[in-house]
Amino acid sequence: MPIVCKRLLIANVVVFVLQIMITRPLGPPDFAQRLENLPQILESMPTESMTQEQIEQYEMMQSAAIDLIPPRVSVVQEWCELDPTKVAHGQVWRLITSAFCHDRYMIWHLLINMIFLYWFGTRLEQMYGSREFALFYFTAAVCASVAFLALNWYTGDMTPAIGASGAVWGLIALYAIHHPYETVRVYLLFPIQIRWLALLYLLLDLHPVLLALNGDGNPDGVAHAAHLGGAAFGFLYFKYDWRLERYWNRLPVVGKEEKWQNRRVKRPARSTIKLHQPETGGLRVYSEPIDPQTKRMEIDLDRVLEKISEQGRESLTDEEIAVLESASKRYRER
Repeated sequence: MPIVCKRLLIANVVVFVLQIMITRPLGPPDFAQRLENLPQILESMPTESMTQEQIEQYEMMQSAAIDLIPPRVSVVQEWCELDPTKVAHGQVWRLITSAFCHDRYMIWHLLINMIFLYWFGTRLEQMYGSREFALFYFTAAVCASVAFLALNWYTGDMTPAIGASGAVWGLIALYAIHHPYETVRVYLLFPIQIRWLALLYLLLDLHPVLLALNGDGNPDGVAHAAHLGGAAFGFLYFKYDWRLERYWNRLPVVGKEEKWQNRRVKRPARSTIKLHQPETGGLRVYSEPIDPQTKRMEIDLDRVLEKISEQGRESLTDEEIAVLESASKRYRER
């Protein structure tokens, strides 16, 4: 597994365990804050226009919601979650740290995000290199957080958010653009091209965002705006051919000795050997000629790699797979 994906998976699991283990009792200020974050439907309503039965139902819903407030507070989550109020007071680290926290009462929240990170992240890291992939992932997380905050500040909803899904949606969007025809199976049964699946889920995320913008709140408690923010960054990253390494290298705090090694390997068209010329005291360059068979293999290899980029590895024929294996064997023997 590529190094960045591996470290991200480990970090998310470690933080999840710390969320569970490092807690403190729920105090009166915490309880009051949790009450403020209850869904809009449970906020104070004019009871004078309600029947007695409606009032009783409303009070039962309030009581059930209060019972759902956990008796303890996760200290790690308290310092890392994306709290709009605390970010507004300067705690900007939450733009990134919130992407390492997940719902400690719902392990599927962590597992689904990590499965997607493994599926899509490993191949993207191999394509872009470890450092560029890391910069992409964290930038997608920041964009997702900014989108969430923008919606919440607009609607006045100060409910915090946690989860890596915003950054993961950046990976999904970028992967779907690179491999639009790759087929996945929903619930292991229904085959669908990943471009249509990604578009469908984006539409499902857009619907509640539009409702929130219209004042209808966010009844399901999912940070849909963060998903859209991460996906939008992935799309723009591909469309405008952004390479974050260029901007990172311009930062004065980044020394050359501290830069990560890029794992991408560019294969030269031909090997060169420098020979000394005694009569001139200089150097001349001798280019080793490429035999016709090697040249033909490189042309076929470029064609196959281009097809993988556009349609995914699953679209290759047996003949094209043989080209890949033959080229791999030849370069190992050099």
